[in-house]
Amino acid sequence: MTKTTKSGLPVGVTEQTNRPGLYRFRVMVRGKAYSEYYRATETGKKKLQSELQKAIDDFKNRVDCGQLKSGDISDKSTFAQAVEWFTGVHKLETRESTQRTDNYIFEHYLIPRLGNYKLKEITAPMVTKLLAELLDNRGGGRRVYAAKPGFIELMHEKKPSWTAGGFNLVARELGINISNFARQRRGGNCDKEIAEKIAKYFGVPLATAFEKKADIKSLSAAYVGRISSTLSALFTACVKNSILLQSPVTNATKPRIGEHDTPAYLDNIQIPIFLDALNDVAIDNSVRVALTLMLRLGLRSGEARGIRWIDVDFNSGVVSIEKNCGKTLAGLALTELKTKRSRRKLSLEPVLRNMLLEHKRWQREYSFALGDKWQDNDLICPNTTGGLMVNMVPHTAIKRICNARKDLPSGLHPHSLRHSFVSALIADGYDATTVADLAGDTVAVISKHYAHRLLGAPRRRYG
Repeated sequence: MTKTTKSGLPVGVTEQTNRPGLYRFRVMVRGKAYSEYYRATETGKKKLQSELQKAIDDFKNRVDCGQLKSGDISDKSTFAQAVEWFTGVHKLETRESTQRTDNYIFEHYLIPRLGNYKLKEITAPMVTKLLAELLDNRGGGRRVYAAKPGFIELMHEKKPSWTAGGFNLVARELGINISNFARQRRGGNCDKEIAEKIAKYFGVPLATAFEKKADIKSLSAAYVGRISSTLSALFTACVKNSILLQSPVTNATKPRIGEHDTPAYLDNIQIPIFLDALNDVAIDNSVRVALTLMLRLGLRSGEARGIRWIDVDFNSGVVSIEKNCGKTLAGLALTELKTKRSRRKLSLEPVLRNMLLEHKRWQREYSFALGDKWQDNDLICPNTTGGLMVNMVPHTAIKRICNARKDLPSGLHPHSLRHSFVSALIADGYDATTVADLAGDTVAVISKHYAHRLLGAPRRRYG
């Protein structure tokens, strides 16, 4: 008879509550712990239990036979080998946008410096020195590619017709952000992977189409801190899988994020100025609504671009934050939210409720005028044809607003509006717990990033 736990799952299987359908297998073989993630296909209770039992039995068998990839990793493995293992075992439990960022950090900043070291040779002082060098030497530069003038001319000659979609069609087929592709057509820098995709699309060798050069880019303390977090995640996984006894990142000195790294935000005096400018500057109505929601509800950019009409209850005046518009390995898509706490219900002030009703009427008329070109995805803030809005569109709109109003702080970007929302709540006396609930974040994060605002703030509950 199959042994099960109180949850009804086979022994050694736990469900990842923040990733529906994802399960984690844990087994002990010859005194060593092994784990693996598994995506189930069945939904019925009995069939699911049977599928999971077969899968964990197969997992145990692979461990016994030495076929498991993590079994090949030890403290004598190189850092580069550990990266390959880490990206494999964590592929199912992390968001694709996080995977993209981590892969970039490993490839450009960590493997070139640590790749040939054995895991047991990497110490806390070594990590401290590495992070300090990244901060002082601006990352040491990276290899980038820029399209040659002759290839740029060729791209324009082979560009699909306007009716077929033009360069936007090429960007979608390549899975490249439209704004980024436009920059590359002007000779801007890009990574090797993107350069290879573009060259292959137009049937030209990489060396003929692109010029390789070094790009020295300044790294902020905040970004070096992000590199430190990625490195810590890898070593934490090594500790959990009994590959190492302790992470060398734990006792390493991390860069201090000073005032120069505090993101720009709007205070209570500047918020009305921004809203007035938002109505004055000529931008698409969906972009205007998205920026307003980010500022008035504290939404992340992806959350604002991922809200659907089905998520709004006009009768009760509540909007449910259920989806995120984010980058995946297959392109832009509606994805799960950043964390479990990100799923929340927010009250709509009368002014926001009226704005959304007016926007719904406008969108209905606009989509009718567009006819067959309109894609009905039920999105409140889509692009100009009803599809998902790329993340650069709100960013560009904020730049136009700041250029039009010099009394607004420079350096504003979409996440600044969320920062402004949180800062305004704290300035009005709301406590950290309430602010965290409204922002869909943890009290620890709010306290860490807004400690300077919380100090001395009066205690007040959200009514």
